[in-house]
Amino acid sequence: MMKRLIRVVASAWGQRITLLVLICIVMAIAQPVFFRPANATSVLQAIAAIGIMVSGMLLTVLVGGMDLSVGSMAGLSASTVFVIARIYDFTNSGFLLGCAVALALCLVVGCINGFVVTKFGVPAFVVTLAMRYILYGSIPFLTSGNYIINPKQGMIHQIGNMLVFQINFGGGETLRVTMPIVILIVVVAVVAFVLGITTFGRQLYAIGGNKNVANLAGISSNRKIRYAFMISSVTAGLGGVMLASMNGQAGQPTGLGYEGNVLMAMVVGGINLAGGEGGISGAVFGALLVGIINNVMLMLSVSSDIQQFVRGVIILAAMTLNMYTKRGSAGMIVNKPDKANTK
Repeated sequence: MMKRLIRVVASAWGQRITLLVLICIVMAIAQPVFFRPANATSVLQAIAAIGIMVSGMLLTVLVGGMDLSVGSMAGLSASTVFVIARIYDFTNSGFLLGCAVALALCLVVGCINGFVVTKFGVPAFVVTLAMRYILYGSIPFLTSGNYIINPKQGMIHQIGNMLVFQINFGGGETLRVTMPIVILIVVVAVVAFVLGITTFGRQLYAIGGNKNVANLAGISSNRKIRYAFMISSVTAGLGGVMLASMNGQAGQPTGLGYEGNVLMAMVVGGINLAGGEGGISGAVFGALLVGIINNVMLMLSVSSDIQQFVRGVIILAAMTLNMYTKRGSAGMIVNKPDKANTK
């Protein structure tokens, strides 16, 4: 019985759940307010934005790529939505038009990322890192260097008889579930269906496992890789719209640092960054754990510098633990020989 328990705890999922339980125990002692419904709601809303971005970026990782532009894409999307919404006095129609333009713009940027990666063979992390700087540098031109604030943010549900959709998009409720969580569930369900049921999903795994073999099998690898980057950009843009709606403001700092949170969620969730291995369940669990860790550090008043240090340690430790676990399960960890037997 004990050996079986040890094997369960030592497994990849056992390690993640054990870490989550330990965090909850520590917070129960240090900050009992952590378990209050209001804090749980705020954590889930924060997790929603990360989870949506993770769901899209997962596709680029599965094909052996990386998208480091998701944070800047969120900032670009949020700023675009509010620039257009301001023109229409933040009406529902203005907000919806802004959403359409923002997501279309993100789709174009994702297409550019995928094209450069596949056409010229530039590593994905280089392309998307460059795009990250380009987008962050472009946002001030779009917003004239200022934050754009929604003056109707304080009017929670209605102005006259009109439902303020853009406010509820970031915090309203549907069947007593906040809208960000509803959107997250929909996005996760779609990605799970694509990866688990469709031919496209199986092809993504094949490309990440071995692109040359996938090509020999008749899979159009470059086209599928472009699709993956386009989907990643659109989901990042959707996360940006959610952040803008949730905060009631948008600008260059919107989405700043989210690429780090998304990457940490990937690693903590056990996603193989080399490609071809991982699933939506691990990615979402990683987003959940990252959201809780961020909330814990805020409640404990941890300085921003220490927060960056902690995130770096978590990424390094999680990567090391994942590699150790995989090597062990593959029988690659070789025990040292007994000295008595070597004489």
